[in-house]
Amino acid sequence: MAHEPEGVEVALTPLALERAGTASNPVVVARGEIDVATSPLLRSEFATVLALAPKEVTLDLHDVSFIDSSGLGVLVGALKRLRESGGDRFVIVGAQDAVRKIFSITGLNTLFELPEA
Repeated sequence: MAHEPEGVEVALTPLALERAGTASNPVVVARGEIDVATSPLLRSEFATVLALAPKEVTLDLHDVSFIDSSGLGVLVGALKRLRESGGDRFVIVGAQDAVRKIFSITGLNTLFELPEA
């Protein structure tokens, strides 16, 4: 029976995040999958970004292949905090068709700006 060597962690659903833009218009770039295992990382990133009370936030999902309900919950919470702090725009760019469909099915495409590619 094969097993991983001690000290080696296996990431089943990796998520990499980068921040670009400015303090008043930050851009969070995500790569990987946003699910129950990785959504806490995204939540933490948005907490940091939203602490500066930006007017607009952009989330780049070009390299995200999947998002589940926990990830959507993080985004709805981030939108709520953005609006509470006086911000008014949460733009999601680059959503692949499968991800865009999830936003459409859940009706969240009416809360977030999802411009066509």
